[in-house]
Amino acid sequence: MIDKIKAHYIFNIVSIIVLFSTLIIYSLFVQTKKNVEEINMNSHLDYIDNITNNISNLIKQSTNQTIYKSLKNDEVLRKNIEKSIEVFITNRYRYIYVLDKEDEKNDVFRFLLDGEKKLSERSDFLEEYTPSNIKDLNEVYKTKKPLYFKHKDIKTLWITYLKPIIIDDKVQAVIVVDFSLETHDKIIETLNNLDDSLKVILYFSFILFIVILIFAYLDKKREDSKLALFNKLKYTNKELKEKTKEVKNKSQKIIEFNKTLEETIKNEVAKNRQKDKQIIEQSRLAQMGQMLSMIAHQWRQPLSAISSTSNALNLKAQLGKLDNQTAVTLAKNISVYAEHLSLTINDFRDFFKSNKEKQETNFSELIRVVLTIIEISIKNKGIKLIKKLECEDSFYSYPNELKQVLLNILQNSEDVLIQRSIKNPYIEINTYKKGKKMIIEVKDNGGGILSENIDKIFDPYFSTKIKKDGTGLGLYMSKMIISEHCNGKLIVSNDSEGAVFRIILNKDKEDKCQED
Repeated sequence: MIDKIKAHYIFNIVSIIVLFSTLIIYSLFVQTKKNVEEINMNSHLDYIDNITNNISNLIKQSTNQTIYKSLKNDEVLRKNIEKSIEVFITNRYRYIYVLDKEDEKNDVFRFLLDGEKKLSERSDFLEEYTPSNIKDLNEVYKTKKPLYFKHKDIKTLWITYLKPIIIDDKVQAVIVVDFSLETHDKIIETLNNLDDSLKVILYFSFILFIVILIFAYLDKKREDSKLALFNKLKYTNKELKEKTKEVKNKSQKIIEFNKTLEETIKNEVAKNRQKDKQIIEQSRLAQMGQMLSMIAHQWRQPLSAISSTSNALNLKAQLGKLDNQTAVTLAKNISVYAEHLSLTINDFRDFFKSNKEKQETNFSELIRVVLTIIEISIKNKGIKLIKKLECEDSFYSYPNELKQVLLNILQNSEDVLIQRSIKNPYIEINTYKKGKKMIIEVKDNGGGILSENIDKIFDPYFSTKIKKDGTGLGLYMSKMIISEHCNGKLIVSNDSEGAVFRIILNKDKEDKCQED
């Protein structure tokens, strides 16, 4: 009984530790997310402040009167400065232009310079401009200080930065830089995806905590009921012994039998409970382990890199050693790592989606996504992976169905190599063209398929893995997918070292592929 009580406490303590550990990890991620967003914003502002300083100095050095008169009187000067501004325009900084006020008493603004790369879309000199944030432009004229504001209603723009050009203590023009929302959105989307994943883990921990508490309560209640029943039986037997000596021996035998039976039941229940726990645990670990191990292998390096880069930025900033070039470089590194995480998430999320329409794809992309799922498993088992990808042509098909077929073939090769304990095992993936046909070939050195089985390998419910719970539907469904959905052929043969599976597709959209 004491051991049972100890077990209840241990389960409760473990569940509490898991729940609070998850909460701590999530809170640390939330703070890190805020730090990344803040650093990203500051690095952009610092960099664009330097750019606008350079543009301002260029305009001041090139004009010997007021900016407006100099540009009006010298068209060549105006075009040269616009070419210089054009250099700073990238996907990140979409628009850079210079405005001034026609009259300080009114709110009529006009273009002096426009860095738009497409001449057909470039604004004309002195073309009137009605800004969406006149209040902010007037504020720059009034305070003579730069400012920025975020866009809430314009989908393509993130931030607009305003920099005054001051000559003789007077604002003669304002440099306007519009930031693209695309790069910012990629970082925010990746961080939000990570946030969602951690929330799922948090919810799972909470549910696990509740389930453990419920099971502990029910188990304790059941033990208490059994103890009460046992005491009641003892009391009844005692009464019978006192009332009559005639049934004394029988009562004693019943008591002993009950004790023996109870002990036997307890032992059997304990054994069954242990078996049930093992089965449930194995099932849960198998399902969670496959997903988490795949994601963990893909995320471990970029997450570590993001953490290291963020710490480097924070440390350099605190020590006052954070120069602009370092900040830009580290921020770009974070973007690269975040984009890698985003691609991994998309690969796992999209892998089993059912595509109702054909899409343009190619063998290299299909192989890349499939290896994202299984490559770590293959290499961890000491299997060498060889890729000879010579066919880069695009074609129209159902990418996710082709991925599932390719994944099934690779898993079969992996199973054969491990089951047969092949020395120096390898799996080779080849792609090549033969006329109009595009072929992807998967071969291994696992000894091949037995001659009596090779003609039945694609039959429904035929499997060589019966002892390993093989259903015999994997290759049958793979052949159906290739022939019925993808207008292709899936064939198998043996070479000198092992089995060779070939997926043959035709580049033309509607032509069916004929076997050689």
